[in-house]
Amino acid sequence: MFNSNKKITLLRLVLLTVSGILSLKSLPLFAEVGFSIISFLLFATICFFIPIAMAISELSSTWPVSGGCYTWVKKSCGKSLAFIVIWSYWIQSIIWFPTMLIFIIAMLVHVFLPFFPDFKISIFFSVFGIIVIFWILTFLNFLGVRVSVGFSIFGVIFGTILPIILIILFGFFCLYFGYFNNIDFSFKSIIPDFNLNNLVFLSGILLGISGIELIAFYVSDVENPAVNLSKSIMISSFLILIFYALASLSVAIIMPKSEICFASGVILAFKFFFDKVGLPFLTPFLALLLFLGSIACVNTWIIGPARGLLVAASDGFLPNFMTKVNSKGVPVNLLLVQACVVSFLSVLFFLYINTINGLVWVFICLSFQFAAFLYVMIFISVLRLRKIEPNIHRPFKMPFVKFFSCVGICMCVFTFILSYVQPSDVNVTQKSFYFFLLFFSFIILMLPSFIFLFFKNKN
Repeated sequence: MFNSNKKITLLRLVLLTVSGILSLKSLPLFAEVGFSIISFLLFATICFFIPIAMAISELSSTWPVSGGCYTWVKKSCGKSLAFIVIWSYWIQSIIWFPTMLIFIIAMLVHVFLPFFPDFKISIFFSVFGIIVIFWILTFLNFLGVRVSVGFSIFGVIFGTILPIILIILFGFFCLYFGYFNNIDFSFKSIIPDFNLNNLVFLSGILLGISGIELIAFYVSDVENPAVNLSKSIMISSFLILIFYALASLSVAIIMPKSEICFASGVILAFKFFFDKVGLPFLTPFLALLLFLGSIACVNTWIIGPARGLLVAASDGFLPNFMTKVNSKGVPVNLLLVQACVVSFLSVLFFLYINTINGLVWVFICLSFQFAAFLYVMIFISVLRLRKIEPNIHRPFKMPFVKFFSCVGICMCVFTFILSYVQPSDVNVTQKSFYFFLLFFSFIILMLPSFIFLFFKNKN
């Protein structure tokens, strides 16, 4: 079905980008803040998404080479810092996987719920499911990028875009006919309450719209990358933000805030609607579509960051056994190490967190901390490369580069600090332990990169 010599076209690249970022998993978190999600998304778009999308567009179109952020930071700040950045990016993706996999497990449970109506999702079952599903997807990626991309595109069409369009239609249907309306549409409610409890959700919102840099790792497989990369970023950015805004409002319309669950909020919104209109038998079918779309989203991310780390390994930063690739060009040992780390972290956090919402939130905040470091370095790279290589041809040039880069950096730093504040609506653990859990997890997970760097410089 997928010719190994066939390049990824613009349309396929847009779908691949959308599959890596657009996630129904994020909708319950977005719906948590109600009508003010419009203001939050607008703020996040202006101060974060547009700046990072433009920065990635300039870098990827000017230097369309494999390695993505590692290559850009290497050119601007040197190999050592570039390795720390790509390590951070790889760890960020590893921590993000369980948040998506918990959502996948919830969808899978709802597929079979008619046969096991009394089954309840426990945190133990969630962790077990994370490990099993991730290992299956890891082995799928051994088959190569073409199979991986093809599966992701299939999943995003039928498992993400179609369900999001349906949830948007259902939301407006309920609003028009008065079935549900759990949201205040007054002008006052669109202005967010800027207290700490609301602001902490910025970490989750920014993480939900992040990931546009992922396509740079597929540059060697893209048709006319210097042009198509920047085009796909702009097109997919517009689609992602429109879908997120309308779909999160639809979830907020259908679902009472007190019943929103980070893991299964979307399928519960579908269930509420189908029960109301007398079509409850359709819920498992929608759950199956959501399951496929979420699997496609995770699948898109499994091999991308690992390929970036493989480029760093070619510069001698990693042990030789981690650089092994199979006949399809897949870094198999890196993917195996990645699967082991995901399994270990899932079990470790399971021991300290006793609620699914709490587990999801900790993974979201920790994942964003690593992502924030990456994005700060991307903005710095854009500024440095403008100074170091001012005369090189740039197919796309970021306008007002200093202004937008500074805004993006400030947004990342501000939200990084906010991530250490535990929201009162999410039961995680004791507040003092919450801070130490995030802080020491960040330090410990970054430590191996400095150890590898030390031995590399020593040799």
